[in-house]
Amino acid sequence: MPADGSRLTGPRLALRKVVRDYLFDPNVNCVDIGLPEDDRGDPQDLRVRVHVHRKLAGAVLERAVAAGATSVLPEEVDGVPVDVLEGTYRPHLLGWRPPAPPGVAVGQWSERMTPMRGGASISDERHAVAGTLGGKVIDRATGAEMILSNWHVLVGDWSVRPGQRIYQPGRLDGGVPSDTVAVLERDAMSVGLDGAVATLTGSRRLVNDQLGLGTVRDLGQVALGMRVAKSGRTSGVTHGRVTGVEGIARMRYGYLERIIRKVVTIDPVEGGEVSRPGDSGALWLDAETNSAVALHFAGSDVPERGLGMDVSAVLAALDVRLDTASETDPAAMAVSARGGRGEGLERRVRRQTSIRVR
Repeated sequence: MPADGSRLTGPRLALRKVVRDYLFDPNVNCVDIGLPEDDRGDPQDLRVRVHVHRKLAGAVLERAVAAGATSVLPEEVDGVPVDVLEGTYRPHLLGWRPPAPPGVAVGQWSERMTPMRGGASISDERHAVAGTLGGKVIDRATGAEMILSNWHVLVGDWSVRPGQRIYQPGRLDGGVPSDTVAVLERDAMSVGLDGAVATLTGSRRLVNDQLGLGTVRDLGQVALGMRVAKSGRTSGVTHGRVTGVEGIARMRYGYLERIIRKVVTIDPVEGGEVSRPGDSGALWLDAETNSAVALHFAGSDVPERGLGMDVSAVLAALDVRLDTASETDPAAMAVSARGGRGEGLERRVRRQTSIRVR
């Protein structure tokens, strides 16, 4: 159910006021514009939704308010209804090995791939973790082929600079220095987007294909009610529905808390699974068109819910474009056969020490 600009005008104004007054409430972690929870109420009636760690009521709420642990949320702002949702969200990086989920061939996503595909396990060289290779993008300025994923997958530390090596598979899945496939180029955390890109070294090809989902056809526009699918390192192919857009979330990365913008909220379809730790960096695709609409970065298990970022905003901030060429495209085959820009590119990127990664 796409929401046109006129229908979003009132909710956007209300969203700004709720963010200003309540985002930094200790019990609040995200505010967005969205659909009624569990389809209660009129689906045409958009509302501002406040995501809290715990829903409180009665005497418990009174005590929490008295202690400064939360605030009483309004039922509406400027005529726009305010809904309260429960959920605690964390970056979906995997630092431990869970058992394989039933019915999902996790090994296929966590193995060494030649050529590499979206959904594959990756990590930086410094941390024994695993995240997800989102997809192939092209640097708008240089034409270099790059990996798109999250800041907390490709960078992972506030002291890191360009040139950090990226492994496929990630270190948690056995990645070692000989599995270096890219080097860190830049990120978008300074503008409130958990996204980053790494330039391919030419050691292995990266093709425009999402494991289990196929080719990314285009860059799409996220819409409320849209059915989406993603391919992630831990949960494989999962499906969801967009229930919130234009969100602003408070997210903790190590010892620092950052504000993440352009958040897209994705709920499960018919009680299914949306994501698991290790899926950070996966691309959410429009289930009907296979167009990329969001970049996964966080989630909640109770209740089951995923958070992405509007991928158009991420690409613009990183100054890259999606590679939507098919492997059957002769021009794409020629570029892939040349292996990107080769090992010389890795040496060039390592010399760019004057560029700070935020």
